[in-house]
Amino acid sequence: MESCFEKSLNVLSLKLNNEKITIIKNIEKVEIVGYESELVHVFINILNNAKDAFCEAKVNKRIIFLDILKEKSKIVIKIKDNAGGINSSIIDKIFDPYFTTKHKSQGTGIGLYMSHQIITKHMDGQIEVSNSKYEYENEKYKGALFTITFYGE
Repeated sequence: MESCFEKSLNVLSLKLNNEKITIIKNIEKVEIVGYESELVHVFINILNNAKDAFCEAKVNKRIIFLDILKEKSKIVIKIKDNAGGINSSIIDKIFDPYFTTKHKSQGTGIGLYMSHQIITKHMDGQIEVSNSKYEYENEKYKGALFTITFYGE
């Protein structure tokens, strides 16, 4: 599981470094059999959207947190940022096909839709998004929280 995330970071490392985005990882040793390239694709979409949100929100201290945890018979992946969150008027639409907040030259609205399809249809998992308020190093933050859940047997 960690190797999937590392592959995603390798693809995006230049962009993330240029935008001064820090990645904080909390990864338990878990395995999901198969679908590695699909999961890499999902991670890339979520990280890319977080990067874009940071640029739009003009946030100085840019942090993305990754938690991969085993909870009883399920694996839970949480990816959250501190870019301010997703507007409540559109948060329910972000997994819809062709929905984008970006200019036509920058996005097609297919990335998060495909991520949703990969997780729910191909990997029998669940992906959700919400806005999250949290504290880190005595500072309060708000950002998008993507939660991916895979259920065991």
